[in-house]
Amino acid sequence: MIYSAGKESSRNRKAAPVYFRRLAALLIVLALLTGNIPLAAAAGDWDSALEEFHDLYEDYTGLQVTLKAEISRNQTLRKQNTSDLSAINSQLKSINQSLLNRLKSEAEATQKKHAPLLEQYTTLGKQASAARKANNQKSAASLNLKRNKLKASATAARAEIKVKTTALAEARKSTAAKIKPTKDALAPVSALRKQITAENKKVSELQAIRSEADKRYKAAVKAGDAVAAAAGMKLSYAKMSEIRVMVQQMYSWEQKISAALRTAESKIPK
Repeated sequence: MIYSAGKESSRNRKAAPVYFRRLAALLIVLALLTGNIPLAAAAGDWDSALEEFHDLYEDYTGLQVTLKAEISRNQTLRKQNTSDLSAINSQLKSINQSLLNRLKSEAEATQKKHAPLLEQYTTLGKQASAARKANNQKSAASLNLKRNKLKASATAARAEIKVKTTALAEARKSTAAKIKPTKDALAPVSALRKQITAENKKVSELQAIRSEADKRYKAAVKAGDAVAAAAGMKLSYAKMSEIRVMVQQMYSWEQKISAALRTAESKIPK
């Protein structure tokens, strides 16, 4: 019996390693299926991810530098274009400005001077009309006498006001015709600015995605997770590449604005 028990114990000890190996294999499969162990790590992808990270690093940092320089270039040109546009508009505003200001002041002064007379003349006409409707002929006749006494003065006042307002309107029309070639040259600027604004909005959306990818990549580096670091860097690099295309497009639009401004400058009335 003692010998028999010893043989059975020996068989159990031999069977134990096989059991545990099978159990370990089963646990690994279950972990992979449930996601408890990273698949890339289980497949031994850490080294290949590190190599991918290493290969991309120089392109990634190089693109960062290039993108920063191109964005700065865009900002410089935009600032210059904004300044030039402001200067052109200022020059256009000054054309015939002293004449227009004088004519406007004269028109306003003339209207103010004759306002009491014309108001009285108009009021008397309304009162006379009301009296006639009320069949009060005596009152209507009296009001008409007063109104007719002012008629010549009112007519002269209106004529003087018309002369002043017409002179102002003609001066404004003449000035508008004078600056029209410059305004026409500036016409494309507004549409280009709108395109740039819309594109900048898209860039901001991509920058947000890229910023989040950068955070994940840097956190993965601290954690020693080459797979996550490589994935984060790849996403950030891809978004930078998209942003760069947009930045270059916006620079092209800014150049068109610059060309329009040069044309407009050449057409400013001397």
